[in-house]
Amino acid sequence: MKVLHLKLVRELFAAKGVLAAIISIIAVGIGCFIAMSSTYDNLEYSRQNYYRLCHMADFSVELKKVPIGDLATLTEVPGVINIFPRITFEVTASLEGVEKPLSGKVMSLPEHENAPINSIVIKQGSYFTDQRQEEVIVNDAFARAHNLRPGDHIQLILNNRLQDLLIVGTAISSEFVYLIGPGGLVPEPESYGVFYLKHKYAEDVFGFEGAANQILGQLAPEFQSANRVRQVLDQLELNLDDFGVFSTTPLEQQSSHWFLKSEIDGLKVSATILPTIFLIVAALALNLLMSRMAEQQRTVVGTLKAIGYSNQELFLHFIQFGLLIGIAGGIFGTLIGYSLAGGMTAQYRNYFEFPSLTNQMYPRIIMLGMLISVFFAVLGTFRGVRSVVRLSPAEAMRPKPPLRARRILLEKIQAFWNALDFRWQLVLRDIFRNRTRTLGGVLSATVGAMLLLVTFSMYDSAFALLNFQYDKLLLSDIDIGFKDDHDFSAFYESQQIPGVDYAEPLFQVGCTLKNGIHEKKIGITGILSDARLTVPRDTAGNRVQVPQTGILVTRKLADILQIQAGDSIEMIPVSGDRIPRQVPVMKIIDSYLGLTVYADFQYLNRLMGESSSLTSVQLKTNPRPAITRQIYRELKQVPAIQSVNSIRDQKDKLQEVLVEQMVVMIVVVIVFSCLIFFGSILNASLISLSERQQEIATLRVLGYTPAEVGSIFLRESFCVNLPGILLGLPAGYWASKGINIAYDTELFRMPFTIGTMSWIYTVLLGILFTLISHWPVQRAIQKMDWLTALNVKE
Repeated sequence: MKVLHLKLVRELFAAKGVLAAIISIIAVGIGCFIAMSSTYDNLEYSRQNYYRLCHMADFSVELKKVPIGDLATLTEVPGVINIFPRITFEVTASLEGVEKPLSGKVMSLPEHENAPINSIVIKQGSYFTDQRQEEVIVNDAFARAHNLRPGDHIQLILNNRLQDLLIVGTAISSEFVYLIGPGGLVPEPESYGVFYLKHKYAEDVFGFEGAANQILGQLAPEFQSANRVRQVLDQLELNLDDFGVFSTTPLEQQSSHWFLKSEIDGLKVSATILPTIFLIVAALALNLLMSRMAEQQRTVVGTLKAIGYSNQELFLHFIQFGLLIGIAGGIFGTLIGYSLAGGMTAQYRNYFEFPSLTNQMYPRIIMLGMLISVFFAVLGTFRGVRSVVRLSPAEAMRPKPPLRARRILLEKIQAFWNALDFRWQLVLRDIFRNRTRTLGGVLSATVGAMLLLVTFSMYDSAFALLNFQYDKLLLSDIDIGFKDDHDFSAFYESQQIPGVDYAEPLFQVGCTLKNGIHEKKIGITGILSDARLTVPRDTAGNRVQVPQTGILVTRKLADILQIQAGDSIEMIPVSGDRIPRQVPVMKIIDSYLGLTVYADFQYLNRLMGESSSLTSVQLKTNPRPAITRQIYRELKQVPAIQSVNSIRDQKDKLQEVLVEQMVVMIVVVIVFSCLIFFGSILNASLISLSERQQEIATLRVLGYTPAEVGSIFLRESFCVNLPGILLGLPAGYWASKGINIAYDTELFRMPFTIGTMSWIYTVLLGILFTLISHWPVQRAIQKMDWLTALNVKE
């Protein structure tokens, strides 16, 4: 082994405590990168394979009713390479032993082969048989939630008639990787399912002989950009105009795909930001270590140069120090990252339905992680290496002149300085005379505190959104949706159900809102002027009165349509006469969820040429479980009901998901933040300890105990970390603000809020981590051989 290699091994072993702290920070950074990048690839490759397996549709067109024979010409539209008509309706289901009415979506499939577009993957049982028409394939998550197996029966209300169907299989489909019911945010497989019927049977029960109400299509690769997809859909809508087109939906706007892609894209961004934070902190810590090592070894370096070692050899020698640290950090980071990716992938299996979603090891990601680790580690050694190379042999062989004992700025304030205990004077002198080390410590504490506050802010914002939606905006307990428009008799009947304390009607109209070239398919919700169960509010929580004429629009939709209060906008209903109407925009309000449009109940009825029509009823009910079960039994007897949504259950489910995800995230971030504090403080303190051994030994000779000597270093840590923690608060505030802006989507906008306790927890945890990080420093002081340290080294 070469002399320089032996020297390198000795130095690595001598600095093992500091190096362990630095390597741990690098390992966490690389672990985050590999975990998020691997999880991203796990999801993205599974999505691509799944879409390919099921021949995922590039678009869908929802219509009132179209003869299948009239669809042959659609493939002549430039870009359309394949179409598939099917029948789909929202339905209610009934299971023995389940008192709550269940909702779902019925879809038709070919009888003897899987669909050419949006096919299914059988999980249990089989595809349809030739033995009977009354067969159904149930989506697998719904079947698992209710312990359903092939051979069991389920009852569906199809076209107002109760049909008993035999379950022949359970299946999943790329169309429903993330399956949510109307108005939902998280999957509720116990309440909402997908039911596949034979196409011929669906034609019979719905009266759709030779017809369909939905068209799925695939596009040529060169037509799959957003603009070209829109052009194709506009042409299709024009060709199908006579058949009552309700909506055209490109893949990018399909509900399941949107949720899945949003999560995947978020992982891609996180895989860049979070690891960079840790690696910068690690590079700063390594920079301090190498600078100190270069100063301590100047005479050794001078001697090596004098006996013939070149600058290049010495440069490579010190670079190897950073190289080995980078390799070690990369290896440990790979192990951490692969384990984290396994946990994250397993977590996603709870929400996304894939045929196979497993954690894979990607050589490309591992190699990139190793290169990033080595790059930041070598970058951290550069300053120390540069100072070594610049030394001339004659200069380096002389010991470094002692630093000039210049007074720091605080010493000039005589009254203040003289009032300080001499230990505080030692602390302040060391802090101000080692500005680079101090700034590195402050920055590390700032980053750690910022991460904590951002995480707590996300927790606060998520629950603020939950509370706003279900405690201020939606105040009903149960919402009933009807298949068709009903008169007020349906409302009166709903009021008479035992256990219903209060009820309100809603009139919802699907339409297209157009302002010149800007348009959006949306639903207008008509509510009573004194509504108590759906209460429009601004983001401050103040009630907003719905105008007696015109519409109230949320700001996100107003931005999309480029409209302002006072403008007039064209409204084209998707059903009924479909005659365009000019509607005034009376108010624009900020909101958190969706693209909502409100109108006065009576005004919307007049606008549509109706008289007190309604599409759904909201109920405020007695919360006792027995009463709720009785209400459900009553509702199951009404065939005209299309959906029954328990707002209480929605809130509980969403809260359960949020708590589960947020608690895991908070624990992980607390551990990571602790590592930043621990690595930074340990590195700075041990460097300071090695530089001040004679000073510490002198204090011990004078009678100071190890605890009293350790208190000097603890004070120094607090003097560096407390300003860093306090600086981390505004940094965390603005970082949270940026994340809040980034989450501004059509589906939801996160309220920006940071609770009082979040600020307090951030500061308290920062202080706690500082105390924890001091423990190994105190042990090093207790073990120090202070008698040897008193010897003056020439």
